[in-house]
Amino acid sequence: MNKQNKYLDPTGPLGLIIIFLVLALAPLFVGPFYVRLLAVGILYGVAAVGFNILFGYTGLLSFGHAMFWGMGAYGVAIGLEKFGLGFIGSFTLAICILLGLSVVTGFLSLRHTKIYFAMLTLAFGQLVYAIILKWRDLTGGDEGIYGIPRPLETVTNYYYLIIAISIVILLLIWRLLNSPLGVAFQTIRDNPYRAEVLGYPVKRVRMLSYVVSGLVTGVAGMLYSPLQGAITPESLYWTFSAAIVFMAVLGGPRIFIGPFIGGIVYVLLMNYAMDITEYWMMAMGIMLALLIYLLPQGIVGGIFDYIKKARGETK
Repeated sequence: MNKQNKYLDPTGPLGLIIIFLVLALAPLFVGPFYVRLLAVGILYGVAAVGFNILFGYTGLLSFGHAMFWGMGAYGVAIGLEKFGLGFIGSFTLAICILLGLSVVTGFLSLRHTKIYFAMLTLAFGQLVYAIILKWRDLTGGDEGIYGIPRPLETVTNYYYLIIAISIVILLLIWRLLNSPLGVAFQTIRDNPYRAEVLGYPVKRVRMLSYVVSGLVTGVAGMLYSPLQGAITPESLYWTFSAAIVFMAVLGGPRIFIGPFIGGIVYVLLMNYAMDITEYWMMAMGIMLALLIYLLPQGIVGGIFDYIKKARGETK
């Protein structure tokens, strides 16, 4: 695919622009509750795309990405509520926290790969969760932090700010993944030994992937706490890390927009399951399992496979 056609790829920038145009029109047809729900879905989607830089493009499975989401959210909340830094100062504080956290945990975790790497990220995630839970004076302990203000007064206005920031972030990620560095990510994912023979600094490239992945997921968390007006330690618990993994797999980790769609679908399915039954966790588990069974390449991957088959194209 040549450079011009890359920009017209429905799984890349063109697809993103169409999706965000639809999302931008949503407040004209739905009430504030669903606007907030879609905003959460967008942020989950951005977090899943951030995770997928490491997972789908670099071949490393992390079970600790909730710590980036949660620390981004707590960084903004602490800056606003505890230190009175204002929005710019609080966002700067959160970015500094995320950068330090991703560098330190990446340096220690990337000494290993495969299941050992996954277990180390899980351990660091739970360690950060325990610190947030116990540091009551700063974080509010198990009660969390409430009364977090939004930079824009109404949910709808903040929703459009989230859309604007999200599309810029996702376009930048797409550009990164289609750059020589993105090619290095995928080469290492496919065969790290061959990549090393070809001259790629495998450890440094993996470190870059990890740091960028953590920062993107953390920025989504930074936007989440003002949206909800509160943040609790559950946002850092390992189950949310597993949910991020599931979002990426649900949408399709080998297609750029897949995890983003997966994040939105995950939120909408969760809301639907909670509406229809008090056993919503079981209902949601059944629905998600069916989707994965019927569409093993993810929702987006399955749709494009179906289109190719309908046109008589081969993979």
